This record gives sequence, structure tokens and C-alpha cells, in this order.
Amino acid sequence: MSGTDDQAQSGSGKFPVLCCHALGHIRELRLHENLFSSRFLPGCSMVNCRSSCCRFGVYVDPAEKENILASAEKIRRYMDAHQEHDDRGWFEETVYSDPDFPRGKAVGTRAMQYGCVFLNGEGKCVLQKTAVAEGMKISSLKPFYCIAYPITIDHGVLMVDEADFLNDPACCRPVEGGTQNVLDVCSEELEFVLGDEGLSEFRKLVGD
Repeated sequence: MSGTDDQAQSGSGKFPVLCCHALGHIRELRLHENLFSSRFLPGCSMVNCRSSCCRFGVYVDPAEKENILASAEKIRRYMDAHQEHDDRGWFEETVYSDPDFPRGKAVGTRAMQYGCVFLNGEGKCVLQKTAVAEGMKISSLKPFYCIAYPITIDHGVLMVDEADFLNDPACCRPVEGGTQNVLDVCSEELEFVLGDEGLSEFRKLVGD
């Protein structure tokens, strides 16, 4: 759910394990082969992301949902007029079991005609906009898997979410002959997910 089943389960059991990382709910964080093999073109950067991955919403931990709803009044201040202002319409009703989330459960943000319910007319996340405007850390409101993208976790396997790249050819996606590796493009995302020690161990495994 947090990644792509086909990616995680192909070659299952062959992944190296990261010993040090910041994810307390995952005992053994396995590393997908595409973290080592993916190559990107020069100039590729998540800073240039067009937020096309946000069109279907995102799955969040129940604690993230509760946190967002607790700040609903603030968030509404920064929403565009066309966005859903009623917080009762911000999340789907179904809750799924998913061990890739701290509470072992996940619920989706609603996808509207314009994309994720929290996506404004400029293609920006209103949760991030709220956090910045209110002097908060971005991670105070923005969901884990949004900040981590295109790094994701599926069935306890850390990976580059290549499937989502393929769904949008305009994305800064892995290509043959690319000269940049995943650390060149996603070091901030990897540090956010793994923490300092985890990133340091990952760099050694990659040979960076």
C-alpha cells in the first residue's frame, strides 16, 4: 500500500538488511535492488517535482490523521476556495492493516477532481504551506510518505517507487545511462526516512 507490491515481492528474501535506521516499527528494513541500480539524468532533483504523484492522495498512519484534524482550523486558512474545507471530507472511511505504518494501520486522504484533497491550485501541499506559514516543521503536518517520496517502504522493503515514475513519464525518473545515483537525487528523503546513522550505513553499502 505504501509502495508497490510487485516491486517488493519480486526477488523477496534477496534484499540486504539495514541494521541502523530510525524506523522503530520495522525490525529489519530490507533494501530493494533499485536503490543501488537506479540512475538519473544530470539536473534531476526532487526540488523540481510537479506534484503529479499527489493526484491520487496518500495513505497515512492514524496518528497522522489525528494530528492533521487537530490543526484543521489552521489548515483551512491556507486552502484555496475550491478545496474541501470540511475536515469530515478529508479522509477515506476505510482503514487498512499495514505494518509499514507505525500503528500497523493506514487510511487514505481523499482524492478529488483536482487531486489530493490537500493539493492547492498551484500544485502545492497545503499541509506544508500551513506548517511553513505557522513556523512549524514541515513534518509536523505533512505525511511521512509524502516527505519521503520517491523513497517508499513496501512490506518492510525500502525502495525507489519506480512504478509511480512510469505512470508519469514527465517525472524525474530512473533512466539507462544516467550519471546520478539515488543519493545524488534523494539524499534528503533518505536522511528523513533513515536518520543520520541509517543514511551513513546506507552510503557505505552504496559505496558513496
